[in-house]
Amino acid sequence: MASKSKYAPVSSLGIKSTPTRGSSLTTDLWLEEKRELDGAEGLWRIHDDLYDLTGFVERHPGGSEWLELTKGTDITEAFEVHHLSTLPVEMLGKFRAGKAKIPRNSPFTFHENGFYRTLKREIIPLLGELPEQSVNNTNFMCDAMVAALLVLAILATVYWNFYLAILAGLVLGMLTIAAHNYVHMKDNFRMYYFQFSMLQIRDWRISHALSHHLLTNTIADLEITMVEPLLLYLPGAKTLKERAISVLVSPVLWLFFFHIPLIRRLTTAYKHDYKNIKLTDTTGLILPLLMYCLGGQSVFGAFLMWNVILMTGAFYMGFTGMNGAHHHPDIFHDGDTPRAKENYDWGLAQLDSIMEHKEVTGHHFLVLVNFGEHCLHHLFPTVDHGVLEHLYPAFERVLRRFDENLRFVTKWETLSGNFRQLVRTEPNPKAPELGKYDGRNDFIRGSGCLRRNSSGSGRASAS
Repeated sequence: MASKSKYAPVSSLGIKSTPTRGSSLTTDLWLEEKRELDGAEGLWRIHDDLYDLTGFVERHPGGSEWLELTKGTDITEAFEVHHLSTLPVEMLGKFRAGKAKIPRNSPFTFHENGFYRTLKREIIPLLGELPEQSVNNTNFMCDAMVAALLVLAILATVYWNFYLAILAGLVLGMLTIAAHNYVHMKDNFRMYYFQFSMLQIRDWRISHALSHHLLTNTIADLEITMVEPLLLYLPGAKTLKERAISVLVSPVLWLFFFHIPLIRRLTTAYKHDYKNIKLTDTTGLILPLLMYCLGGQSVFGAFLMWNVILMTGAFYMGFTGMNGAHHHPDIFHDGDTPRAKENYDWGLAQLDSIMEHKEVTGHHFLVLVNFGEHCLHHLFPTVDHGVLEHLYPAFERVLRRFDENLRFVTKWETLSGNFRQLVRTEPNPKAPELGKYDGRNDFIRGSGCLRRNSSGSGRASAS
């Protein structure tokens, strides 16, 4: 099914694009069109089999929303990546409804002896041995940021102090990034911290968890699609004007990183029978309500100060996220030459589409508020950010076994790389070179693993 949009280049991975890609695509419309491409026949598709999970939706341990959203789609990647035990696989048999009639619209595989499943087998035994204190630390940090946000926001309103508002905004930006940790997990009360930003858990689970995380940097990645045509991340024909707009508009969009999804969701709700509006969305109004009730200002005054906080937080999250781990000319973007067009191990695809920030690796708080330990987070998104650092020894063993590598770069390198990617028109003719960066004493070129050094500083060292 060909897309009508000029911003939908032909996928070098062979992925069929949704028809309205690049034309104000909403999360719900993406799901509707994905159902047409996935061949799930109104059920749930995993690999080449169909399963009827209707009677299991309300009993799903992760919460019913995950299955409600994905009904009628191919959930192969989500099933493989979100379930870190053998029990779900053992249960599947009772729900099998038949074979799919068409090939998967995805090149990614999960072969038993491939990279990802091998890594998963190494990781699963460790999960029960991980220190609970790391998870407790994550929870404490997020709870503390909520308290700091509320106090600073109220004080900013009481004293009409924009410096305090900006500080509250920075806390909001960090809290939103940190709280996205919980959005990937089974339903829990801390995931609602994410909605202080006015972003929505349901929307984010579609665009981020079910699209970006699983189909990273492909034409099916909603986080790329939804910023088109203002930001054109995929390589291809771009006029000088389009490239200039991408560079100039990008920082402006960071300021409205929280407002734009809200406006899009509210203005398109009628097209989706208002199913993209939920009562729990009102948790985002707790902050402005407290600012009004306790701040001693008019409704307009509290609203103005709240928006200063929102825009500051949005800028922090937009800057951190868009200049994070995924956009750089040396990172694979659909249109570039992939390492494989068929039997492309999903885990290897993640290595190809991610770079790590060396400044934050190994520092719990910095990892939490900067999308740190990004590769491991993509590989195991339901694992708490605070314990990811304990998975590195197993990760390193599997990297060495498969002769693979991680790319550690500075924040500046990803910042400049982001803008260079926006103006890049020529697809890379070669697959990504994962050992490309070696400009520091504690890094090496080649296929050897990169790991923390013995000092525990979080910096990588050659093995």
